[in-house]
Amino acid sequence: MNTNINLLLQVNEESLKKQKKVKRFYFIAIIFLVVVGGISVLLFLLVQLINPSSIKKDQNAIIEQISKSQNKQAKFFILNNRINNIEKILQRRLDLGKVTDSLLAKTPDRLFIEDLEIDDKQVIMTAKSTSLLAIGELINNLTDMVRKKEIIKSLTLTTLVFDESKNAYQVSIKTQL
Repeated sequence: MNTNINLLLQVNEESLKKQKKVKRFYFIAIIFLVVVGGISVLLFLLVQLINPSSIKKDQNAIIEQISKSQNKQAKFFILNNRINNIEKILQRRLDLGKVTDSLLAKTPDRLFIEDLEIDDKQVIMTAKSTSLLAIGELINNLTDMVRKKEIIKSLTLTTLVFDESKNAYQVSIKTQL
């Protein structure tokens, strides 16, 4: 038999350090538990003290202001969109006054224009003169405009007729803009 059996627990430094650490962790855990519980109770009391109906009224007033500003923003957006579309249309639109002025500037004095139809794609002109030279000058002026790509892209001589009763030549010209 062994006589060196010691039934008493010997206390060494390591076990004492471990016990102190465990006690500290327990203490810290209890403190955190008390702090979190206190904060929870405090928040509960604050929520009960604050009047929720006044908060709801403020919330509804703010929502109403936001909805009014959204209506204004929507109207402003629509207005800006329409203005931008109008600007795009005006940029693409052909200035018919400029077309008319340039065609009339190229018309000789001895030529009388009977009919002038202008739209956004073409010009149809019917003119009368007692001289073929004036008609030839008109055709030359218009073909120069086509070559220089001033306003018209193409030129078509539709008719050239001599009216014996009026002793005049009539010409019809169609141009593409």
